[in-house]
Amino acid sequence: MARRGGDLEAFIAFLGGLLAAGLAALAMAGVGLTVRPTPAVKTAAVVTLGAVWLTVTTTVYLRLKPRDR
Repeated sequence: MARRGGDLEAFIAFLGGLLAAGLAALAMAGVGLTVRPTPAVKTAAVVTLGAVWLTVTTTVYLRLKPRDR
């Protein structure tokens, strides 16, 4: 599955990160329906979504990248 340039792995990792961030956003929206968000809560949500996307993308990419032997 691994290619020399790693483009396929990077694309799969990017999509995985978007999926995880999207699911986290849906969960946050469900909680937000019961609590009126303040600007600080909105900022925290955006930072959290960014961190989720970055963490999942990096983790999936490193997991898919072929190991050097």
